[in-house]
Amino acid sequence: MKLLLTLSLTCTLLNTAESLRCHVCDNQDCSNSTSVTCPIFSVCRTITSLRRVDRFTSVTVNKNCSAILSCITPLNTKTEWSVNQGFAKEGHRQLCCITDNCNFQTLAIPNSLTNEKQCPGCASIAESLNGTCNATASCEGVEDRCFTGTTTVDSTQFALQGCMSNNLCRIQALIGALLGGNVQITCGAPCSVRMSAVLLTFAVTAHKVLL
Repeated sequence: MKLLLTLSLTCTLLNTAESLRCHVCDNQDCSNSTSVTCPIFSVCRTITSLRRVDRFTSVTVNKNCSAILSCITPLNTKTEWSVNQGFAKEGHRQLCCITDNCNFQTLAIPNSLTNEKQCPGCASIAESLNGTCNATASCEGVEDRCFTGTTTVDSTQFALQGCMSNNLCRIQALIGALLGGNVQITCGAPCSVRMSAVLLTFAVTAHKVLL
């Protein structure tokens, strides 16, 4: 039965991809988009991303044709994930779908309101580099797990700890896509006031989006 369902879904995706039309951004802030015919084996994707390093915050929107395997998140389901090291945060809301122009909508900005949970975090990129993180990260939005780990970027190792959404803990491919480098992460129990933790390196490159 599972095999039949898998084959059915595969056939649906392949047949849809042959003639699928998706919205693609015409300008940098994606305030305008155009419907285009996508390459075979594509799905439509819309994603809104928030990145914050210290006091600098940026929001980007992207709509495009995406390879099926690149979406990672479930098809036809709006998904939000977030990682927050304290001094740096990256959050995304994404929808991948398989009907013509289904990515026309612009998704809301990822939630950045504190949720009254806390995890050990890093106060600065210097602390992350030195492995001396002893600050507290206030968790935001969907972040409900503490994490800890390391990443290596250009032969330099960084200590990582902070808050993370549970779906990132369950989908390691998302972590690698978000943080890059040679990432090793361990997720702890649901975060409550002061629980185990760690991670986020995007501050080193302060600019990485799931493509």
